[in-house]
Amino acid sequence: MKRGDDGEVIAIEPRAMDVLVALCERPGDVLSAHDLLRLCWDGLVVGDNQVHKAILQLRRALGDTASDARYIENIRKRGYRTVATVTPLTAGERHAGEDWSQESPYVGLDPFDASHEAVFFGRDAAIVELVETTTAQIDAGRALVLVLGPSGSGKTSLVQAGLVPALFRSPHNLRVSAATTLDLGDVGEIELSTAVGGALLDLDVDGESLFDGMSAEALGEHLLAAPAAISPTAPADTKFVLFVDRLEALFNSSMVDEQQRSAFLTILDGLARAGNFIVIAACRNDFYPNVANEPLLMLGKSHGGHFDLEPPTRPQIAQMIRRPAQVAGLRFGADPDTKAQLDDLLCDAAANSPDALPLLQYTLQELYRLRSNSRELTFAAYQSLGGIDGAIGRRAEAVLTGLPDAAQASLPHILSMIVTVGAQDEAVRSHRAPWSLLKTDDERRLVRTLVEQRLFVSFVFDREPVFGVAHEALLRQWPRVVAWIASHRQALHTRSRLQGVAQRWISDGRRTDLLLPRGKPLEEARDLLVRAEIPVDEDVRALVTASDRRARNADRMRIGAVAGFAFIALVAVALGLRANYAESLAAKRRLEAEDLMNFMVGDFADKLRPLGKLDLLDGVTQKALQYLANEDVARTPTAARLQQAKALQTLAEVSRSRGAAADALQALNQAELLLLANVAAGQHDNDVAKNLGAVFFWQGQIAVDQGRLDEAERKLLAYQDETLRMNAIDPANPDAWIELSYARSSLGVLLQKKGEAEKAAALFEGSIALKQRALGERPKDQRLQAELANSFSWLASAKAAMGELQATTDLYKHQRAALEELQTAEPNASVWSYRLAIANKVVGGLLALQGRTDEAVASLNISEDGLRAILLKEPTNRIWQRERSITGLQTARILVSTGKTQAALEKIRASESSLVELQSIDKKSDEIPRGLAVSHYLQALIAFNNGDMQTAEVQANKSEEILNSIYEKYRTDRFVNAELAHTMLLKARILDRGGRRDASIDLCKTTISNLSSVSGRERDFRIADPWVRANICAGDAASVAHVVAFMKRIGYNDADYSAFVNQ
Repeated sequence: MKRGDDGEVIAIEPRAMDVLVALCERPGDVLSAHDLLRLCWDGLVVGDNQVHKAILQLRRALGDTASDARYIENIRKRGYRTVATVTPLTAGERHAGEDWSQESPYVGLDPFDASHEAVFFGRDAAIVELVETTTAQIDAGRALVLVLGPSGSGKTSLVQAGLVPALFRSPHNLRVSAATTLDLGDVGEIELSTAVGGALLDLDVDGESLFDGMSAEALGEHLLAAPAAISPTAPADTKFVLFVDRLEALFNSSMVDEQQRSAFLTILDGLARAGNFIVIAACRNDFYPNVANEPLLMLGKSHGGHFDLEPPTRPQIAQMIRRPAQVAGLRFGADPDTKAQLDDLLCDAAANSPDALPLLQYTLQELYRLRSNSRELTFAAYQSLGGIDGAIGRRAEAVLTGLPDAAQASLPHILSMIVTVGAQDEAVRSHRAPWSLLKTDDERRLVRTLVEQRLFVSFVFDREPVFGVAHEALLRQWPRVVAWIASHRQALHTRSRLQGVAQRWISDGRRTDLLLPRGKPLEEARDLLVRAEIPVDEDVRALVTASDRRARNADRMRIGAVAGFAFIALVAVALGLRANYAESLAAKRRLEAEDLMNFMVGDFADKLRPLGKLDLLDGVTQKALQYLANEDVARTPTAARLQQAKALQTLAEVSRSRGAAADALQALNQAELLLLANVAAGQHDNDVAKNLGAVFFWQGQIAVDQGRLDEAERKLLAYQDETLRMNAIDPANPDAWIELSYARSSLGVLLQKKGEAEKAAALFEGSIALKQRALGERPKDQRLQAELANSFSWLASAKAAMGELQATTDLYKHQRAALEELQTAEPNASVWSYRLAIANKVVGGLLALQGRTDEAVASLNISEDGLRAILLKEPTNRIWQRERSITGLQTARILVSTGKTQAALEKIRASESSLVELQSIDKKSDEIPRGLAVSHYLQALIAFNNGDMQTAEVQANKSEEILNSIYEKYRTDRFVNAELAHTMLLKARILDRGGRRDASIDLCKTTISNLSSVSGRERDFRIADPWVRANICAGDAASVAHVVAFMKRIGYNDADYSAFVNQ
């Protein structure tokens, strides 16, 4: 915020800025605290004190006081209003004289640039913060800022229309004269250094080029040699901005290898240190694991050089919609039936869309195109477009079907030119294609029409006309394109992989050892060329031809070689008979010992795991360790280190299952040292990568168990890196796909715990896609089928967090059916029985939430029976014991709600007794105390229902005390939040029943405050339940009426909840 009286730029919190904007948009009008909460807190109830806090911060920033208000006045018992004159930004000094009455203030699928500064709204706080971040990096001597954010969050627009114009206004005495952009997504096969050189050639001062007389290639070579020594022909205090957009192309392009990536980042680092340049790079935050592996990109993180751009809030989206319309003299219509304002409907739709900003801008651009003569953006036009989600797809389909059949038929060929699927992450992306690739009039007509309709873009890149989609949202929102991509995904993935292999093959002099091996890789490549649906370049075609030729030559030579090999074998046998007897005997014993050890920690251990024979596993690992024991890691042979690491992993798995986390970590840390010693010795093959990844996975799981979520994320990202290495080493290996799917599932589980359901769902879906791909190669792999079922359960949990109750139930039922088949096929495999029991437990809980209590109890009883059966085989398994007790408590909860108090008490006492015994053995587990907290809660609820308030309060206090003791560790855990909220709400009911109404309301407000920090609290029915109850309890039922309606709509009918809401 820039203060008008002295021009000082002051940083304030985004929420306070939202409050200021809301007041200024209604100058002189009194807005109550409730009004400001609705406008600036997305309608969420967080308490009036949040409004007062924001007003206090604004007054401090403005130098204002309540007693002598010059800017914001407090109207007693009514609210706040502005008393200073409010002048819209569009009439202020930044945009004076700009007229938008003749053109659209919206950009469609294009990003905003500097020419759109006057209509770029909703990011004021982000611009101020980014300017401060940039100037801080300049002052530190390394002017490089990395802007991170989700796809479609507006990173490019923020830099081009926000940061760059702000820097031109010389904040902090900066003198910025020009800016240039390098979009890495459009570089293609050009050398990265040449691309940077080309971007810098666009810079000039007063019409004079900074690098007059130099070519892009020559400037690129100079940058490679000494980037920090670059000397533009400009005053020493003049600065220039280089904006590198879509930095993620460094990591997902098959055209960029590690050496090129390192050289490019060295150039950026050198420019940032040169003194004349400010380097801003934008990268999608889902590539942060790749960023974290680059020291030059992480160098500025500790000094604040990473800027995280969050998706816009609802008030910010409202500004993006309304303020440009004000600048251009536009107005919004309304729904003639409901009278709902179109701008409000757009705000609601954009807030719930994953492609919010690009689709919103496209919809607004289309509404502008269809505006009325009175410059109204009409509701009828919005309906005809199909809303935000349907607008772009419906528009694209209408444009396509308006063309002749021959032009429509050319769409698949056009898509094959501009759609790619990542060779490693399998993500769908777009790239530009030259117009020269279009061979027919129909193809040119289709592309020209799509460009004219602004669905495609066309421009000159590297002196050649190119075209592509205006925004990748089109690939996700046009059903016809989505279907085409789904049916050609494998071929697109194969092409991307082959492009990377071909580039390396050619750059290394077409070495024969880099040709495609026989088998699936070569067969897929041959098929791609024969089908010809997905075009490939000449380099790929040459690679496949050469690989095919070598394979055929090998076939012809093989027959002749057989006789020679037979003769050699006979000679070898004869010579072997004459070998030294002692040496043969020693070799035989060594091989027998190694075979025995390999069998123990390998095949035998794999056979024992499904049976749950943990004692035998413990014995296996101890015997293997006795054989391999060697304290000097450096002197241990690489093969022995690998085998010892495998044994340590098995020991760690056993220790963790028994609650001995310290022993498990000790074994894992030793295994990590052994494997890293192999890596240091140059042995980082597939086997080492797989085992090192397994070590990181188990370290991460133990960190999750102990609530150290940041440490868990670091370990699981390291696990994912190792699985990506496995895929890079052998891209056609289904084992590598499966391991990568495990890594993504593990990260998804962690993000689920941290409350990031949408990101978790995306990871689970990626994991499912990899497993399905592997099942295509191994259709009879029962273990893989079970893991796929498990992935569906995790996706279900994410759907639950997103409020999709029926989808959640269906996915868990699907998992249950798959596990039933597996158990039938392998009745002695305890692992399937355990997973089936857990699936029945979850399904039972979901059925109870839908009011289907009889079905719920039946499912939970089946779960308990299954757990009881496998505990007969392995009675010391504490995890199974704990789950049986928690399942019993879940059944008891339903029995309490249906009035079966005595049966409920029997379940509660049995479960509590078991949990107390487990806690005496494992004092570090947090799951056991949580179970005991549920036990105390249910006993308090029974006492409350029976009118015994004293017992109810004692038991509720015990439950609350336990949950509070672990709350800080699990602040983002939805289940812990829900359990604590239910306990506090029960205490509030006890207080109210005892005549302490004020204390009861205070407790409900505290519950509201606690739940306010939980994301998705109005969508995730597990959190929405106590959220609704807390607000009703606090006397503000109106604020959650829409949540009550939502819960009814999704079929949420928990007995206790329904009784509370309907009382």
